[in-house]
Amino acid sequence: CTSSRLHSLCAQEKLWQHICSSTWPSSNDPRVRTLVSSYPGGGHRSFFSHSFPVLDCQKQPSKHIHDDDSLLVTEQIISAVDLYYRNDPVFSRVTENETVTGWFQFPPLRIDLVDAKYSVPTKIPFVSEANILFEELEKNLTLSWIIIDSSRNRAVNLSSWWPVSVRQDWLTSDLHVKYAVVIAAGGNQRWGLFPARECMECEVMVTPGGRGKKGEEMLCVKEVNMQMKDMEGNLSWKDGLVILQGVMESGKRKNGRRAEVKERYEELLMRKIDRKEKKERAERVLNNVCLASGLVMLAAFWAFKVF
Repeated sequence: CTSSRLHSLCAQEKLWQHICSSTWPSSNDPRVRTLVSSYPGGGHRSFFSHSFPVLDCQKQPSKHIHDDDSLLVTEQIISAVDLYYRNDPVFSRVTENETVTGWFQFPPLRIDLVDAKYSVPTKIPFVSEANILFEELEKNLTLSWIIIDSSRNRAVNLSSWWPVSVRQDWLTSDLHVKYAVVIAAGGNQRWGLFPARECMECEVMVTPGGRGKKGEEMLCVKEVNMQMKDMEGNLSWKDGLVILQGVMESGKRKNGRRAEVKERYEELLMRKIDRKEKKERAERVLNNVCLASGLVMLAAFWAFKVF
């Protein structure tokens, strides 16, 4: 009797709606609510199970990812984004992106939420000591970026939740807080000798800045954007959406830890460096072969002329 009552309570849509709205303020947006209410098998409960855990795609999803135009039935994707400082929401926004326009065929797959011209004030205190500020942001500035497929009733969180790096641009002095999820999308040898799409990176960059009034110095959010990249930093909307749909359908989710998230990102950086070095070595070998072939042909030509 107790278990059936508990099951009944856990299945209540209002309970899960409250959990979603308290976890992601952006889910209160009417566009998101309308979509989530149409989810089969529990509405907000299904949405929570899709979106709350950190994406874990170290291995290729069981559903094969490929360039199949039949998968591209989605005309619109919705991004629901929330930024938190010490677990309190400081910024929330929802944006829609059409996938049927001409630029859909070309890279980059990038979504911009905030432009530097229209900074958004927050309650994040400014710290003048750079090292202390970096450490504070790395520990306490968390982010959720949920992509919702409006036609398939599926969602996925493309943020690592915790930052994988905090750095300052040496030229502009802007801070860049980076969140990243690595997706194993490859293994398909038709991509070539050095497949650029063996791994994908979903990168979210937050640029805080500004100080506000003296005595009330707070950071503002200057820029927020998300970009999907392959190993060479290029990916079109068309190819990226196919990968996202595969991840939404069969990508694993798990409650990841901060150190684990950062470790995966550092592994990706090492793989990029290793891939670049191998590619450069192969190019040098090819250049040497071409040079040697040219010298042999030149020697043969002169030998033919002389004799």
